[in-house]
Amino acid sequence: MDIRLLGPGQLDSIMTLAGDVIGPERAGPFVRSHVERHHLLVAARDDEVVGFIAYRTDWFQCTFVSLVCVQKDHRRRGVARALYRAVESMSPSPRLYSSTEETNAVSIQMHSALGFAPSGYIDNLPQGYRELLFYKRIHP
Repeated sequence: MDIRLLGPGQLDSIMTLAGDVIGPERAGPFVRSHVERHHLLVAARDDEVVGFIAYRTDWFQCTFVSLVCVQKDHRRRGVARALYRAVESMSPSPRLYSSTEETNAVSIQMHSALGFAPSGYIDNLPQGYRELLFYKRIHP
């Protein structure tokens, strides 16, 4: 598996994956903003996009993973782990944050397996579910 910046011809695959998670109307602006800042990494196998991670480095002077998506038939095969490790290796901050909805048990388990600890939550969001925050101290 290869982890890299978005390559030629991969944008449509990223938009489809993002649209499945955050909706097609939000996917375009979301993906474009992360691509413009070079804060979107792609996981590819044999030139096929199998996942991506979008992050930001200006969240309270910390790195925050905004979204991670993996194709259904490639889940539980280390794709998300590789994407998170890539972000960890390039983070300018030793503090890495991520989040998921309280109803997403698989994502909660994944965060724990990746060494994240609970850090709090956000209530009253439009989707109606509590957003759980996770924190991981990484070594520069």
